[in-house]
Amino acid sequence: KKAELIEEKSDSKRCLQCSKNEHCEEFSTIGYPLLTQDKKALGVIGLIAFNEKQKEYIYSHKEEIGVFLEKLSLLLAGNLNYETTINNLSLRNEEFLNIVNSIDYGIILTDKNLEIKNVNRRVLNLLGLKKEDLLGKNIKNIFDNFKTDITQGVYSLADRKLGDGNEFIVKTIKNLLDDEVESYIFQISNYSKALINAYNIIGDQNNIDFEHILGNSESIKNTVTLAKQISAGDSSVMIRGESGTGKELFARAIHRNSKRKHNPYIAINCAAIPDNLLESELFGYEEGAFTGARSSGKVGRLELANGGTLFLDEIGDLPLSLQPKLLRVLQDGNFVRLGGKKPINTNFRLITATNRDLEEMVRTEQFREDLYYRLNVIPINIPPLRKRKEDIGIIAQAKLEEYCIRLSKDHKVFSDELLKTFEDFPWKGNVRELENIIEYLVNVSHGDVITSEQLPPSFNEKSGELKTTKEINSIDLKNKTLQQMTDEFEREVLLNLITLYGDDTKAKKKIADKLNINLSTLYRKLYRYNIN
Repeated sequence: KKAELIEEKSDSKRCLQCSKNEHCEEFSTIGYPLLTQDKKALGVIGLIAFNEKQKEYIYSHKEEIGVFLEKLSLLLAGNLNYETTINNLSLRNEEFLNIVNSIDYGIILTDKNLEIKNVNRRVLNLLGLKKEDLLGKNIKNIFDNFKTDITQGVYSLADRKLGDGNEFIVKTIKNLLDDEVESYIFQISNYSKALINAYNIIGDQNNIDFEHILGNSESIKNTVTLAKQISAGDSSVMIRGESGTGKELFARAIHRNSKRKHNPYIAINCAAIPDNLLESELFGYEEGAFTGARSSGKVGRLELANGGTLFLDEIGDLPLSLQPKLLRVLQDGNFVRLGGKKPINTNFRLITATNRDLEEMVRTEQFREDLYYRLNVIPINIPPLRKRKEDIGIIAQAKLEEYCIRLSKDHKVFSDELLKTFEDFPWKGNVRELENIIEYLVNVSHGDVITSEQLPPSFNEKSGELKTTKEINSIDLKNKTLQQMTDEFEREVLLNLITLYGDDTKAKKKIADKLNINLSTLYRKLYRYNIN
């Protein structure tokens, strides 16, 4: 591992010990080792003289030759190291290509200008093309309706140019270097039409953002602030609130502001699907899994949500039999389709929503405690509309404009009196109930100004109930016995209900049903309080 100069064979121990010494044609030699960075010997580079003139030249220029050989040895050692590295990389690259070619979806690698640099075998099978038909081509020229704006991440496209009319799901991955796009990876799958439609729906849902959550009250602003703060993470979120408060709106806005925003947002209402079908909706099933199963099997919501967000609405209605299975998916990150054997990996962020008292359900063993704690990592509570009255006018005006445009109606405004009525209304159905009333008013109103007279009868019934409560609260409590106050209360209730429903027999039957008393009992009370 050291440089060496042999000027005379007769003076060198190496030459004297060599069996070829007497027949050697070399007059003189100078050699340098080729070493790796960790000083392992790769070989030797030497300069050899085969006559006296060459011998004299080496001797008289040994210093310059020594420097030259030293530099050349480093260069050659570097090349040998490089070749070894390339061989290792080639082997690893071959292993990598074998892995990529074994994937059951297509992979297309392009440069930043979308020129195709490599594809896997699955792409060739899907498109029915050869590799040379694709390399060097722009991917936009391969597919008929390829999106020029590829920041969406997931979308469907039709392969019309190739004549087969196939439809594919495309998922885009940007490869960045110093925040600049260097290349793209396109993941292409030819799933079923139903799955294509699901992804198309996903694209629309991704447009929901926090700006769509209206209101200036402190309660709603604090709730939005919290939701924004936790959007970037992956922890499970549980959204609590009454029906109609906008729980899914929050879920979709959280997804929109997360790192998963370019991947699917998959929602399922646990209360809307029968218990015996909910498991197949979540987990999917293989061919012949049960009687009536599709011959092609079915992709479940857990699989669709891979890489994105899964929203389980009405989680309190998830059957007890499914709760441990969902917990297992959250713990292991994989599941098995119904009738299947192969585990399917999935990675999604879970957002749940409920208007039920899960704590009480846990106490009465209607909901698993371990699953509850797994879901309730970040609780978000949405205040009911009646507790943020200052937001009612803002929401009403925004929804009025929205429905006028949607229903192709001329611009309309609410009267001040109607807005005051809205503010005093209990809104037990929250924002959803307010939206329904506004849609009704936009449909039935003729003028530019919408007034209270145009409200539906059902609204007036609920307003009458509210009025009764107000009048009851105004009862004079001074110098009256409990019985007197109770009688006055009861008389006010009956008067308001008669005013609201009428005083004919049919109306009185309705009042009796509403008060949960017999019709004869109602007549006695009306007689007692002198109410005709």
